[in-house]
Amino acid sequence: MTDFFGSIVNIEDREFNFLKDIIYDKTGIALAPHKKIMLQSRLNIRLRQNHIANFVEYVNKLKNDKTFYNQEIPEIINRITTNKTDFFRENHHFEYLKNTCFPSIEEKAKTTGRRKIRIWSSASSTGEEPYSLAITVAEFFHGKPGWDIKIYASDIDTNVLNTAQKGSYKEERLSPVKAEYKTKYFTLTQTDKEKEFTAKPILKDLLIFKKINLLEEPYPIQEKIDIIFCRNVIIYFDKPTQKKIFNQMERLLVDDGILIIGHSETMFGISDSFKFLGHTIYQKKTITR
Repeated sequence: MTDFFGSIVNIEDREFNFLKDIIYDKTGIALAPHKKIMLQSRLNIRLRQNHIANFVEYVNKLKNDKTFYNQEIPEIINRITTNKTDFFRENHHFEYLKNTCFPSIEEKAKTTGRRKIRIWSSASSTGEEPYSLAITVAEFFHGKPGWDIKIYASDIDTNVLNTAQKGSYKEERLSPVKAEYKTKYFTLTQTDKEKEFTAKPILKDLLIFKKINLLEEPYPIQEKIDIIFCRNVIIYFDKPTQKKIFNQMERLLVDDGILIIGHSETMFGISDSFKFLGHTIYQKKTITR
């Protein structure tokens, strides 16, 4: 037995395996045995909040109480998903959009007349990535009327998605953002203790926030996407799940659409539907009929 004021409750293999299977089924995240301590740490707070003494009781309640199960699963998912992110993280990807991708789309529009761009930040976490995308878009297309541009920002974690939607960040979170961009795209609120920056409508109006589980098909996006950011996500999935996700993304992308993944990730051995452009940037191969 434990008190409910901060004592750590240990998780045994049987309960870990049960929770691990649920997490895999709901998210596709495959927890290796060495992740047991991490899971234990992140779910201890749920035991305390639910006044549950140990993991045996917690798992039994999940098994036998359907109402509790339905309420608790989103909480487990929110605590197990990793939400490390920064503004302009892996900045070369944003430089690629600015210097190569957007000019290419702009040039193609002269022939096709299609002045529409859809971008998807598929693991947007607390919003730093989609707002970085919005700044990049706003900068490049400033003074170029007639473009229809939207950025889908999604995550499986509803807590971080709510934070992203608010678009408010403490000063240290914006340290990678140029001073001119802070002034141009954020409203400063000064309190006695700290500065807070809130994204202006010029950025927010570009964004559409959605809860999306990358395992659930089809994805709730009803139009073709030009650019997908799926960075630092697939490292948490096993290979069959990775293949499934990239197959879905390949179907969603326009011909020659761009898929960008994280610096420690690769498409090698997972999908041959993409051409490698360098710096973990891939382009959907066009099928000639």
